Amino acid sequence: MATRAKAGFDPDGELAAATAAGDADAFEQLVRKYERPVLSTIYRYVGDRAAAEDVAQEAFLKVWRRAKSFKGRSSFSTWLYRVVVNQCLNFRRKRARAKNVPLDEAIAADGPGLDERLDEARRAAAVRAAVDELPPRQRMALILSKFEGRSYREIAEIMRTSTSSLESLLFRAKRNLKKKLLPLKERWRG
Repeated sequence: MATRAKAGFDPDGELAAATAAGDADAFEQLVRKYERPVLSTIYRYVGDRAAAEDVAQEAFLKVWRRAKSFKGRSSFSTWLYRVVVNQCLNFRRKRARAKNVPLDEAIAADGPGLDERLDEARRAAAVRAAVDELPPRQRMALILSKFEGRSYREIAEIMRTSTSSLESLLFRAKRNLKKKLLPLKERWRG
């Protein structure tokens, strides 16, 4: 029990060690804890629910198979998201995503406010398409920062880069988004 009192104790690290030893119950606990946030991150990256579920399954399978490679130099969460990021990047390399962005289900029904919902859905689709067109590392950095709310230090660790390189990556991502969205902003005003 003395280890629990130590600063930086990672209970998930203990579960990862048990998983590395073949403990399926420990692995199941990790999956239950991280399934939703991992799926959310992957969905934001791939943009398709079924594909996100497949990528998440592959990521967790990789965690099961490679649990012995977790050495505890970072938190388990950071190590897990490193696996997730790599799976997302592999997904993008293996499969060219369709350019069509489906409109939100909320616009399917006709009625009051349909024009506003259509405009909002078009704007959201344009932003989504612009994010999809970012280079893979810029896109992942932006997703982890803006949508997942992770700190720069944590993202840098997940992406295996320095904090200053991450800041540069995010700066370029924002600049690229601005270039893509500025012409659309002018159109939306008019």
